[in-house]
Amino acid sequence: MMLYRALRRVARVALHWYYADVTTEGREQLPPGGPLLLVANHPNALVDAMLVSVAVPRRVLLTAKATLFEQPILAAALRGVGVVPLRRARDEPDAGSAPASSASRNADAFRMVTRALADGGAVLVFPEGISHDAPAIAPLRTGAARMALMAHDAGVALRVAAVGLIYEEKERPRSRVLVRIGEPLDVARWLASRGPDVAALTAEIERRLRRVTLNFASADRARRAVQLARTLDAVVSEAPPLDRPRPLAVEADLARRVDAASDALAVAPASVVQRADAFIAQSEALERQLAAHGIALTELRVSPRMRHGAQFVIREAAGLLLALPVALADHVAHDLPVRLARAIARRSLAADPSRDQPAMRTILLATSLLLVWYLTIGLALDHWLGFGVAVATIGVMLLSASTELALRDQISRAWCRARSYLALRAHPDIRATALAEADRLLEEARALELALQAGARNATEMR
Repeated sequence: MMLYRALRRVARVALHWYYADVTTEGREQLPPGGPLLLVANHPNALVDAMLVSVAVPRRVLLTAKATLFEQPILAAALRGVGVVPLRRARDEPDAGSAPASSASRNADAFRMVTRALADGGAVLVFPEGISHDAPAIAPLRTGAARMALMAHDAGVALRVAAVGLIYEEKERPRSRVLVRIGEPLDVARWLASRGPDVAALTAEIERRLRRVTLNFASADRARRAVQLARTLDAVVSEAPPLDRPRPLAVEADLARRVDAASDALAVAPASVVQRADAFIAQSEALERQLAAHGIALTELRVSPRMRHGAQFVIREAAGLLLALPVALADHVAHDLPVRLARAIARRSLAADPSRDQPAMRTILLATSLLLVWYLTIGLALDHWLGFGVAVATIGVMLLSASTELALRDQISRAWCRARSYLALRAHPDIRATALAEADRLLEEARALELALQAGARNATEMR
């Protein structure tokens, strides 16, 4: 338990080294105790397990593909926190012959999971079976459903909760991550109305997992929906405080609605399709017009008053002065091993260019190098200056972790806002026109969504 807590703290710090913002929604829906099976989508290799362990306040028994245990150092760490290895058919050395069933391959693992659930624990499963780059979740394997039924047969009052992992750009440092936790499914109540059907329970788990994730028909549709959602969010939302990035949750909800509208376009009347095309063109034109004057669309609703500008300068300057010493300590303590980890991770991508590799490799390498770095510094200081100085220095290093990166992000946002503020003051007529156009686009977006929904209903009724 102590090792799990320690590694969980390390994972939280490591995630914030790589990502600018990690937000969790729906944590309050999880039961504080009792048997719980967590099912999550799997877009980002080991980073997904780190995210769930940080997002869920309870200790989580993790499951992972058995091939990870072939690496001695990683295997020792995985066993230390109680990770259960699961074997896939393609992991078997005799995969060319008739494969054993999943149940027989993983009988011991299933028994361990059932035992953990019977003891009131929480277990994490990735029912897709593999980490991938697809814009939608892969067809689910039946393992999670069979685990749930096995636990139910053993008298376990189990709940199953879907955990959606939504990455802005999973491979890009300083991007954003959203963890969405759905309402838990009471397995006994569900089985009372459906019966012990593995396929039906798998379908129910998939339905709940889709509800907390983003799923697009293609990568092109994903890019289009996300870009339009980002524009709509900028039009709808007030400019947020600079100490945190804009929330990813709003963009995720808008992207889902945009994609639903894209589906409806296939059966929409020609006039509605033309309105949609015109809306997209007008949105892009507004953004280009503002950019030509140095105004970010996200900052359009910033007040151009002198009083607000003065308050902004005083507030940000004071925050910078206060954070600078801590950021400097962070730079001295962590810059070298983190840069080295990123360089090694980039070089290793030549052999495996998958988008789920950069974050995982950088985080794992940086964490390993930083632990060695901390140990080296601690031993050196203990030898030359004493144990107290060593402990105090390591404590400062831990407390300052990721401060420099967060400060850089905030300075970047502050610079963007300051530049937009000056441009808005210099061109008040452009601001008034752009605000009116943004409000008009917002009304048009709402009207289009209603028109597309009505068209989709009519098409369904005519079938």
